[in-house]
Amino acid sequence: MTGLDKLIADLKTAHAARNPRSEAAFERALAVMPGGNSRTQLYFEPFPFYVDRAEGAYLHDLDGHRYLDVVNNYTSLIHGHPDAETVRVIAEQAARGTAHAAPSPSEIELAEEITSRVTSMEKVRFTNSGSEAVLYAIRLARHATGRPDVIKVEGGYHGGNESVQVSVKRLGADQPAALPEEGVPESVASATHVIPFDDIDEAVRLVGEHGATSAALIVEPIQGFGGGLRPPEGYLEAISKAAADTGTLVILDEIQTLRYAYGGIQQTLGLTPDLTVLGKLIGGGLPVGAFGGSEELMAMTDPRGNQVMTQSGTFNANPLTMAAGVHAVRKLTPKAIERLNANGDELRAWINEECARLGLPLIAGGYGSLLQLHVGSDLPTSYRQAKTLTTQPLTALFYLFMERGVFTAPSRVIMALSTAMSDAHLDELRQATASSLDVLSEVMSI
Repeated sequence: MTGLDKLIADLKTAHAARNPRSEAAFERALAVMPGGNSRTQLYFEPFPFYVDRAEGAYLHDLDGHRYLDVVNNYTSLIHGHPDAETVRVIAEQAARGTAHAAPSPSEIELAEEITSRVTSMEKVRFTNSGSEAVLYAIRLARHATGRPDVIKVEGGYHGGNESVQVSVKRLGADQPAALPEEGVPESVASATHVIPFDDIDEAVRLVGEHGATSAALIVEPIQGFGGGLRPPEGYLEAISKAAADTGTLVILDEIQTLRYAYGGIQQTLGLTPDLTVLGKLIGGGLPVGAFGGSEELMAMTDPRGNQVMTQSGTFNANPLTMAAGVHAVRKLTPKAIERLNANGDELRAWINEECARLGLPLIAGGYGSLLQLHVGSDLPTSYRQAKTLTTQPLTALFYLFMERGVFTAPSRVIMALSTAMSDAHLDELRQATASSLDVLSEVMSI
């Protein structure tokens, strides 16, 4: 057993000893749910802690521990956990009704907020999740073009829709290949074509090759599953042009990247996609998704039309989510975004300076207010490359952070900053990071 192996084993043992109530909850959960919960990524060994309550920048578990939350539900809680004002907004709406088979004024307000910011979204419709938003965006593209296929980027994660559950975790031997994830039929995967993330020429060639049969090209401007990876300079513009040349619609997945600019990262990059999908932060902490685009395209979902594409869902645009979403989006002002991005850039630079000073083979990547650590001296250029890297040091850091009262993502060390984090919170995060890196450096230098 190496020193790193022993450190991780000891940290897991200490975690179990510190959390008897969470362990009891986990054992209870195992009796009724496989793995003890309903989100695969929440599990870590020997068991996850269970949350008792949360407010502002902190989580509190069943065993009385407090954690500075820098996962923020994988970027959805851009303002942290509900403050008194957010609770009031939700409670006031709950008192007026939680769901009904008729629209509500807050749905209009949230649609107005989104379309006024994201200029490519002239019209928008709501769903219950980002996965559903992607599903309907792809379906709309198929309806509009009459084409069956889809093009996606290798390693791109766009939710649970089967058309995009291809070449996410599972990769071809030496080149992009449409490999379905578990439970996705080959017949579905065969209609999805995969392009590389770090090779512009090859990506453009493949878009040209498959464009004639493809309804849509879907892409994240910053690849989240790969670890906050940026594409090569000119990549997004090149594949968008290649798609346009073949009549393939471009779907930009801004479910995570809306936070980077008032009008989403497409505003910063000067992109005008045919369709955009949103989720996470626009729900104010409640389940949400949205898809939108030009008035002409979105008219195909208008129930007053002759060839309408039906979009249904019992809880679509439910009043609770819409009210919370309006509140959250309005709080995300240009000034708030500027502060978030500046804090993230400063933290990323500081972490890289600390790792260099300690001689640790770690590097923080990402963009603006989202950070993720990678093992190595250089950032990977694709998920394919990132997948070859060991995660052991990151696993150790995850447990070291928890011991110091900071919650990051298991084995990934994701940091999604929130507006709830003050300068004092950022200092707390730096202190925990410095202490954790010191321990890791000692073990890895043996």
